[in-house]
Amino acid sequence: MKGSISPRNVNEIALSEILNSIEENFQTKEQVNILEIGSGAGAFIKHLKSELDNKNINYNIEAGDIEPHQINDQNLDFKCNFLDAQAEFVLDKKFDIIISIELIEHIENPFHFIREISKNLTENGVVLLTSPNILSLRSRLRFFLTGCTDYFRRPYNEYWLNMGHVNPINPLQLIYTLRKNGFSVKKVTSNNAAFESLLLIPVIPFIWLFSAVHYLLREKGKEQKKRNKELMGLVLSPRMLLGKTAIYKAVKDKPFIAERDIWFQGDGNFLP
Repeated sequence: MKGSISPRNVNEIALSEILNSIEENFQTKEQVNILEIGSGAGAFIKHLKSELDNKNINYNIEAGDIEPHQINDQNLDFKCNFLDAQAEFVLDKKFDIIISIELIEHIENPFHFIREISKNLTENGVVLLTSPNILSLRSRLRFFLTGCTDYFRRPYNEYWLNMGHVNPINPLQLIYTLRKNGFSVKKVTSNNAAFESLLLIPVIPFIWLFSAVHYLLREKGKEQKKRNKELMGLVLSPRMLLGKTAIYKAVKDKPFIAERDIWFQGDGNFLP
């Protein structure tokens, strides 16, 4: 649950978290298999490759994108697979680390996306995701006043056919979806604080108070109350109340996956 608001950009924090994960989770592995989904022209993956080379880490790194030519046409020494984040992933191996930076808010079905990531990770594999933080104080105020959140500031233009930001990802929902697919969320952090959120710091005690009543006092289930307490630590931390972009790191440490045929059944299917 560690993490703090940082002046570094999202890519720098993501890179640091990946390197830390390799050191913590895969130090004894002969080769670490890494996949980035939604790689674009490959700027992040090239930087990651350089850092892995500098640290003498043995790795296999691949990219996945709906337009793989953006990387493949550059004749780089790693391949980009065709991968449609809104369809079933067709991959020839499982990966130890899967990275998705600023993608999940662009796709129609985030539940499907997380399920496919879970299916294509090794045991104790790591996923690192980033998405606009719509639970920041600034975003909460914007929603209260306009019904729209940060990075989704106006009603959608249904005549603009490009797949822009189409899904405001609530961190509560994303954490729930990760848990339902066998993940433990280990860290949530942010890159920097919005000035408007800093001005709203005096309302934080009221948010904590009402959330404690809502998450803990009204919850009767002992185990769920325990999970809710952990959840509060993630979504009500200074980094999530003030930061612009949320960065999630989760570990696939349980075998269950919320397949379509059992998604709507009781949660007993997903207990460890």
